[in-house]
Amino acid sequence: MHKEQLMRLHQFFVYVIKELIDDDFKNSEECKRLLYLYEKLDVKPHHIHRLKCEQKTAIFILSTCLAKFLYKKMDIPKNLPEKFEENALKHLRACRKDIE
Repeated sequence: MHKEQLMRLHQFFVYVIKELIDDDFKNSEECKRLLYLYEKLDVKPHHIHRLKCEQKTAIFILSTCLAKFLYKKMDIPKNLPEKFEENALKHLRACRKDIE
């Protein structure tokens, strides 16, 4: 995927998180932990100067939060949010190595 496409996808996930996830879930420990990790990453969709791997990591973190919300509200497999989180952490570690 091109960086511009990743940025658009990142913006989409930000919008979905903002509009779909209710405040009760956003205040849950599991979502707060992921959103804290997202904030600590400090990559926003409009940050064109950030690395492609950082945009991917942000997308995986937000998709993990969304998957956990959908697991709580709908009938999706429990391993889906776990796989998303595993991928998010793997991308975070790989990206940090690229930066250093």
